Amino acid sequence: MKRKRRITAAGLLIASLLAVTACSGNNTNEGAANTAQPSGGATASDGTASDGSASGSPKPVEITMVRENAADIKYKAGETIDKNAVSDALQRDLGITIKNLWVAETSQYKQKVQMSISSNDIPDLMFVGDTAQLQQLIEADMIMDLTDVYEKNATAETKAYLTGDGGKQMESAKIGGKLMAIPMTNGPYGASTEVWIRRDWLKKLNLQEPKTMQDVVNIAQAFASQDAGGTGKTYGLPLTKEFFEDQTFDIKGFFNGYHSYPNQWIKDASGQLVNGNIQPETKQALKQLQDMYKAGLIDPEFGVKDVTKESELVASNKMGIVYGPFWLSAYPLFTSAVKNGKLEQDWWPYPIVSADDKPALSQIELGVGGYYVVNKKMKNPEAVIRLLNKWVQAYTNPAESDKVYLLQNEEASNYWKLNPIRAFSQTETVLLGDSVPKAVEAKDPASLTGLEAPNRYGKIMKYLDGDMSEWAEYPISGPKGAFSIMYDYLQNDRYHFNEFYGAFGPVMLEKKPILDAKMNEVFFKIIMNNAPIDDFDKFVDEWKRLGGDEMTAEVNAWYAETTK
Repeated sequence: MKRKRRITAAGLLIASLLAVTACSGNNTNEGAANTAQPSGGATASDGTASDGSASGSPKPVEITMVRENAADIKYKAGETIDKNAVSDALQRDLGITIKNLWVAETSQYKQKVQMSISSNDIPDLMFVGDTAQLQQLIEADMIMDLTDVYEKNATAETKAYLTGDGGKQMESAKIGGKLMAIPMTNGPYGASTEVWIRRDWLKKLNLQEPKTMQDVVNIAQAFASQDAGGTGKTYGLPLTKEFFEDQTFDIKGFFNGYHSYPNQWIKDASGQLVNGNIQPETKQALKQLQDMYKAGLIDPEFGVKDVTKESELVASNKMGIVYGPFWLSAYPLFTSAVKNGKLEQDWWPYPIVSADDKPALSQIELGVGGYYVVNKKMKNPEAVIRLLNKWVQAYTNPAESDKVYLLQNEEASNYWKLNPIRAFSQTETVLLGDSVPKAVEAKDPASLTGLEAPNRYGKIMKYLDGDMSEWAEYPISGPKGAFSIMYDYLQNDRYHFNEFYGAFGPVMLEKKPILDAKMNEVFFKIIMNNAPIDDFDKFVDEWKRLGGDEMTAEVNAWYAETTK
């Protein structure tokens, strides 16, 4: 169901700063943003200034934590995760001392958190990386309702920063209207898809950019029938054995063109949540893929190939259409596109298109990076919100003394990860789709602020001046590039969120792997023309019988509890 996601002038409080990691299938990218200037001099109800710093000389507060020691943090000589420039700054600015009860490497952190939960021995403040552990803590009555603490102590700037998505990520931390955690907010929009097409092939065959799904199919057919790559065999678009789980060659964007939302729970006409995998629109998309397979437009070996193997078709000039996220030009397309300082493959992103007169919506997930929970027994919970206020202020409107919170130099790096509580702008990449193209067209970066926007502008200018090593940036953040498309999606309400964002219940934990395996088996057979399209209807009946109906009931029970 479509959700209102328009950003107005009043709502554009958050502007983008830090670069998004572009060459990964993992789209939960931590980055911070630059907001409007906080008003000075205000004091919160706990006696702290609006930037979260101590007002006067408050009594020192100690907060116990358990911490993940990220491997990519480079410490200054003599510093550790227990005592460092960030912890010293927190004592100086807030009067808060962080005491780490234990520290674990990233690979062991979740397991050690689970042991702390199981033994009912958690610190004052703790990060949990998934909703399953959050749910355990809530059910065990181990964590504090932060509703009042947050409302009274969070600054206006903090509240605006954490609700740049309209408040959905904050809502995910609420149970029955109670705020049970602080979400590590993050940008969900980077996981949206575009349809990337060889623009040089379009020009070669005198074809226009696609406006409908039929146009996409026709372009694929033209590329194949006219052997656009000159190799003797050209395919339409890539699929991989990961299918819906593949976040690089993300075929979900193709399904979105038929208003199918695979692996999402969507609201039906009655207001109940239903699974997107079993809807009639999914059958329609499968039928189109089956027809394309029969016409030779899909690699017959896709069922045994991963992204790396399927990318070989791109590299060998046998593929001209790819669905995927904004960063595809950086990976995996770059090595095929730029060779010996020349652009050999001119890939360009276009908005996903619809099979009918209704706009295609690009499906995305919630985008939360995890949750910060507070022990129900903590004596000074307002101190946690002061930490959050300080993080937001230090990132969005830093004073000279705040630079330590994101220390990055030859002596130290990634010190931002030492901050005990972090949240990120939900709109960081989207807003670049408005600011950077305008600056590029004007050839004037004066309006660009922060770190990321000027950095991307600089890369584009280098490319336009002939530096082909920076080509990947142009289709990402240049005029009419991927960021511009994402921004347009946002302005025109063309994002589709998963209505279910809770922890897996016992039924889902048991049944979902079985149902997903059955789905892949049937869908692959249909696409490869080893089963008729009407086997989809048999699959729907079997899906319901094998536990789908139970899982649907469980999801709707969660939805009723969450939205009441």
